[in-house]
Amino acid sequence: MSEPKKKHESMNHKMVAVILLTGLLVACVPRQNQPPPAPLMPDCPPHPTEKIAGLVSRNQSLQTGLASRDAQIVELEKKSADQEIQILQKEAMVNELNRRVNLQQKQLDDAITEVVRTKSKLRSIESKAETASTIAEAEIAVKSMRGRVADNDPEGMEAFLKAEQLLKLSTREFKAQNYGGALYLAVQSKNQVRNGDRRLQVRSDGAPVAGEVAFDQPLLLKLTRNTNLREGPDLTRNVLITLNAGAAIIGYSYKESWIRVDTEGGLTGWVHQTLVMAR
Repeated sequence: MSEPKKKHESMNHKMVAVILLTGLLVACVPRQNQPPPAPLMPDCPPHPTEKIAGLVSRNQSLQTGLASRDAQIVELEKKSADQEIQILQKEAMVNELNRRVNLQQKQLDDAITEVVRTKSKLRSIESKAETASTIAEAEIAVKSMRGRVADNDPEGMEAFLKAEQLLKLSTREFKAQNYGGALYLAVQSKNQVRNGDRRLQVRSDGAPVAGEVAFDQPLLLKLTRNTNLREGPDLTRNVLITLNAGAAIIGYSYKESWIRVDTEGGLTGWVHQTLVMAR
């Protein structure tokens, strides 16, 4: 083998040896720790803020609507109660007028005529002086009663007119020298005044309050459930007594949603109009 060829082969062997040695060295070098791969984040949609804002706005709108509806219901209930009281008042007026037209005059005239005739037939021995004195007392009582009765008090005015009529009839019978009949009529006139004063005394237990309006005609009412009778037209006023459901009362006046009433026991106070109905 020639010398150049030997040199060439020797160089090839050296290069192969270098390559092998380099590979071994690389294989023996320890690997450095690699950082863990980053976790995969889910592809979530954006937060639905616009939808939540819409729901909140709708909720607020519904709450406002409900509050407005509740206020309307309360107002309608109050108007209904007011109309019910007005209807009761009108019905009471109609019933009272019918009763007066059909009964009052006939009963009064028949009773007075019968009593006067009976007294005259029996030729009573009552003296003229006693009769004249009683008539004078009746005149004073009737005049005094007229000053105490208000024009807007139909029941009081009715009692006064009856007393006045009885006094006129007594005077007429006295002039006709029917002293027994005249004395009877004068006594009845005084009794009528006394009854009217007793009614006024019952009504005077409660002083009128600002804004109080009298009914045109007393209302015959009863309670729909157990109710507190109060000193005034307000829930803060003292309770006089608790009345049972069904208790009979008479309404004389009102202020807003409260009614001034008299009980069967003679008490005067206030009850709420939603707790009463017609008898």
